[in-house]
Amino acid sequence: MTSIDRDAAESIEHALKPAHTALLIHDMQNDFCTPEGKIYRRAAKRPETIATVVAEVAKLVRAARDAGVRIVYLKQMHLPNIEDIPKPHVNHLRKNGLAGTASDVPCIIGTWGHQVVDALAPKDGDIIIDKAAFNDFHNSMLDKVLRIQGIETTVLTGVSSHSGVMGTFFGLLDHGYEFYIAREGVMGYDAAMHEAAMTIYRPHTLGNAEIIRVWNQARAAKR
Repeated sequence: MTSIDRDAAESIEHALKPAHTALLIHDMQNDFCTPEGKIYRRAAKRPETIATVVAEVAKLVRAARDAGVRIVYLKQMHLPNIEDIPKPHVNHLRKNGLAGTASDVPCIIGTWGHQVVDALAPKDGDIIIDKAAFNDFHNSMLDKVLRIQGIETTVLTGVSSHSGVMGTFFGLLDHGYEFYIAREGVMGYDAAMHEAAMTIYRPHTLGNAEIIRVWNQARAAKR
């Protein structure tokens, strides 16, 4: 019988090796992360934390670029007039006070709200994947792209910790990736739900400083 702890001794340095690691940035878009954004206006009970998380993710992005870690932007996307959204999804938004009419639906493709926030703007060579689900793997190219790029480990960041980040957390688990939740790189609009989500994530969380240390160390070793 194979021991269940056969891979337990793998080091963080190996797991986060830049050659096979990707930084995932989930839903860090204007409609979610800026004061004028559709969801921000309705849901942000702790607006000060949003700016803090954007700044923390920016630090991870800089360290990732310097070390040669692939950066993957996962952008929520919907069609005009919500042609792509099933009725249960519309009801979810309505019951949670996040949308009253079709014009309230966030991240309509091509709009300002669909764009990544300026502080985290993608650069040439980054990977951008539009998707229309809470779980970034559902009906998207994410798994295909990661496997083509030789990615074994991912570091997940973004909003919201108790919604889309959680869907993608289980997607990573189901697809067999080694993964970490960047502890200071995720945020929830509601404090209690955020803390509950972080409790679920705890076995997979890693502090941003530790992630950056590993990537800086890998960069220095290449010189």
